[in-house]
Amino acid sequence: MRNELSAKSQNTVWTKDIEGERLNAKLNQFINIADKNLMSPQLVQSIKGVTAPVYPQIKELASLDTSSMNSILLNSVKEFCDALKDGTEGLSPYFDSEYFFNYVFFKNDLKEVWQTELKSGEKLFDRFVICSAFEGDELIQVPVRFYKGKEYIDLSIFLSYHVGYKINQIEIIRWGKLNGETEKQQ
Repeated sequence: MRNELSAKSQNTVWTKDIEGERLNAKLNQFINIADKNLMSPQLVQSIKGVTAPVYPQIKELASLDTSSMNSILLNSVKEFCDALKDGTEGLSPYFDSEYFFNYVFFKNDLKEVWQTELKSGEKLFDRFVICSAFEGDELIQVPVRFYKGKEYIDLSIFLSYHVGYKINQIEIIRWGKLNGETEKQQ
């Protein structure tokens, strides 16, 4: 086998190394590790654990990092968003009774802005993306983007905790098309 390999290697026309010096450079020089430590899968894995993960973000909305959100809060927002995908009817249990009037305002504003007549069985939105929450002393703001085809609408959902997370207010931030043709801001 060695003879075969040697013969094939000698008869093969090889190209010049691209970035040869980079290929021969010590890997340790790019990170703060002593030369005596050789790079190994275990060392690379330990380095990955030190760096913080990078999350994408929606331009002018928020980061998609929900890892620091309270799981009960995240589940409450997901449940609400799942219900909103089906339409604006039956959302009252998600609202704080003290701020129920904001549910009525939201329904009217959404109808005005979205201007979608739903056919029987049709969903108001196809999908949604929950963004990183902004937590204050009493209120929590959770930005959410909903999609319907190529159109989107960005909402800010304001919640507080009263025997579970309840919505105080929903603000429509902007809406438009993904291809950039239109974007409206309120």
